[in-house]
Amino acid sequence: MYRVSFTGYRPDKLPFFGEDDPLCTELKRSIADNIVRLAEDGAREFYSGMALGVDTWCAEAVLELKKHCPDVRLTAMIPCPQQCDKWSVQQKRRYQEILTQCDQTICISPSYTSDCMHRRNRALVDICDVLVAVFDGQSGGTKYTVEYAQKKGRKVLIMPPV
Repeated sequence: MYRVSFTGYRPDKLPFFGEDDPLCTELKRSIADNIVRLAEDGAREFYSGMALGVDTWCAEAVLELKKHCPDVRLTAMIPCPQQCDKWSVQQKRRYQEILTQCDQTICISPSYTSDCMHRRNRALVDICDVLVAVFDGQSGGTKYTVEYAQKKGRKVLIMPPV
């Protein structure tokens, strides 16, 4: 049994517009396929940072897998309780729906701080054996997280965003 964490881009950094775009549909299918393969290989604990975009899609794919593999666990590792405060009503509703289905929620900071997202990303790496990254080299939080995982000797599965 091993643990998998996710990292990846928010929607504004992805090369498509909206989840109904065929490229997004393909990416979400690829994410789900990789999660199934990891579970078949022995992964049972999955961790999502619950950001918009890739984190959300990975969490939803794990929840779908749990319908067929009830021993799979999903943990939401959120940076702070205010993570979704500036999101749309629909985004908040989706976020809360996922949280209610998680086996556990870990909150890194009791309130927003300038480094709580960074600390959440490190915690995702520190707890996992494998980091799944939707990543194409762009600078930012995903790049930092991938580099941190490599430095820590974690296996990194990189998936291109398209």
